[in-house]
Amino acid sequence: MLLHLPIGFSIILVLVIMLKKEIEPKSYAFFVKLMLIITALTSCIAALMGFFLSREGGYDANLLQWHKWTGVGVSVFTYGLTWFYEVLSQKTKLLQGLSAGGLILFIIAGHYGAAITHGENYVLEAFETKKGAPVFSPDNNLYEAAIVPILEKKCLSCHNDQKVKGELNMSSVEKILKGGKHGALWKAGDTLNSLLLQRVHLPLEQKEHMPPKGKEQLTFEEIALLSTWIQEGANMKKLVKEYPEASKTRALASKIAGGGKTEKSYAFKEASESTLAEVNTPFCVVAPLANGSPALEAAFFVSRKFDRKSLENLAKVKEQLVELSLSKMPVKDEDIKLIAQFANLEKLNLNQTDITGNTLEQLAQSKKLGSVTLSGTKVGKTQLQKLMTLPALKEVFVWNTSLDSLAIQEFAKKYPSVVFDAGYKENPDEILKVNPPILINEDFILKKGVPIEFKHTLRNVKIHYTLDGTDPDSTTENIYTKPLVVGNYTRIKAVATKDGWRASSIVSYVFFRSSFVADTAILLTQPKPEYAGSGAKTLLDLKKGPSDNHRDAAWLGYQQEDFVSLLKFRKPTPLTMVTIAYLLRTGPHIMPPQTVEVWGGNSEADLKRLQRVVPEQPDKIQRDNLGINVPIKPGEYKVIKVIVKPLPKLPKWHPDKGKPGWFFVDEILFN
Repeated sequence: MLLHLPIGFSIILVLVIMLKKEIEPKSYAFFVKLMLIITALTSCIAALMGFFLSREGGYDANLLQWHKWTGVGVSVFTYGLTWFYEVLSQKTKLLQGLSAGGLILFIIAGHYGAAITHGENYVLEAFETKKGAPVFSPDNNLYEAAIVPILEKKCLSCHNDQKVKGELNMSSVEKILKGGKHGALWKAGDTLNSLLLQRVHLPLEQKEHMPPKGKEQLTFEEIALLSTWIQEGANMKKLVKEYPEASKTRALASKIAGGGKTEKSYAFKEASESTLAEVNTPFCVVAPLANGSPALEAAFFVSRKFDRKSLENLAKVKEQLVELSLSKMPVKDEDIKLIAQFANLEKLNLNQTDITGNTLEQLAQSKKLGSVTLSGTKVGKTQLQKLMTLPALKEVFVWNTSLDSLAIQEFAKKYPSVVFDAGYKENPDEILKVNPPILINEDFILKKGVPIEFKHTLRNVKIHYTLDGTDPDSTTENIYTKPLVVGNYTRIKAVATKDGWRASSIVSYVFFRSSFVADTAILLTQPKPEYAGSGAKTLLDLKKGPSDNHRDAAWLGYQQEDFVSLLKFRKPTPLTMVTIAYLLRTGPHIMPPQTVEVWGGNSEADLKRLQRVVPEQPDKIQRDNLGINVPIKPGEYKVIKVIVKPLPKLPKWHPDKGKPGWFFVDEILFN
């Protein structure tokens, strides 16, 4: 508002001066003087506000300098024009010339302002012929045709070459992949830890919500597309035709970018925007099935965040819901009753859920259900028979179930109108790559007695693993046969192999063990205010911080001051090991500590140093969640004191060598 006031007043001023002959002299003199005073005052205020705004950073330095000084020039010029008006009022031609010159100065300052805010040539770009996004077609790149237009429309105005908010530039693929000061924009296959989706799902009132309040927001369909695209690998080079026909990403992209409309019409009315807002959550995306259609589809993401209440909440759109995906969610037999309330449901995906099929007869209420996916479940021949009463049933997916080929052939013969999909049929001449082992654990801090568990969806697969940091392969002796009980801080790497197949990609996980949790934590030194987490309780909440976001509330950050904490137990506790879980992110100067000391005793007054360790420092740019195991003299302790000294200077190999390092901690664990 303050920015546009002087622009408006200056235009009015110039028009009045140019039309002097048409205005009564007394009114003219009064009005011009008033406009000059208001223009000068609002110009100064706008320049001051611009200066404050520039302090938030993220702008092109060269353009900012030009904008700043032309803005100051406008303020000085309008102030001078006001001061000398009495003299200039006698020289009409000179006043008109100066007024026109002032307007030109306004335009120049405005041009630089528009350039740093919206990008260069912002004013004239409407008159230029721009290269549009590729047409959505099978032979074109899906990212360029469907994802880029969303990012350009909703994100680019704040994240471009001239305005790099949060150190994030989205003007090219290379710059997007570089990320910003909070890390990578997304994590392929991981919607939970993808910064883009985290910011989109924040409440609108929060400062970190993106796009910011007042900007055009993402639609439900756009959020759904971004979510499924990230979940399916966030591939920026994949062509549309390379996505399977059943791909949610392909379907949503077709609706949004391809202008796809469903040919099927529905008699029920469309759900309101407010109702859609109520049923959408960060882990349950509900969106229209097609542009202009009242039909909805719902998909759940991240099994450990599954909430049965979200499924119950879908009752608000039970009339409009025609597709429901609960793939890999912890859905049980008792949840089928909830699903059966969706009378217009046409497609149901229960792939890799916990159902046994004993309650499938409850789906008889869903008269329009034509497609059911039961792959990777415990459903057998008896349970599958319960579905055969569905009048609209056309296809059932049953690969990786207890149904053998003979049973499937029997069903196919008995029900010729239904397609029973048993999955991939092996070709002896084809060599495929095994998919990686699947980690069952959802928490990376293991409580006493909890093992590490893996599984695989294919039969006759061997899972080879290592615990020493080396990469496993088909010759590695350690083969997973039962859940693993590991030590205090362990990195496990695993690979899946199968005869006649290529080995899978290697997966790597870091686990921490916690046999005991202190009753109280006290910070004797305070972290930097911007990295204060949740205070001392951060150390005991058994929640690991993300490796790609050191600003997460799970982290405490220290620089140029030791981290000193007291951990207290109500009664003497037998301990042999203290583990400090910390962050390694060498880019933003987050390093292993210089030294770690552990003191212990039965009171604060009788503490003795139990151990001092000097962690190894990295020799290249790295990012990881790490831990320091500090073995201590076996004994019973009521009080433990941990002193960690951050690295005083970054090593010589680092681009910012000599600057002080940071130490980030999220947990102190006891065994």
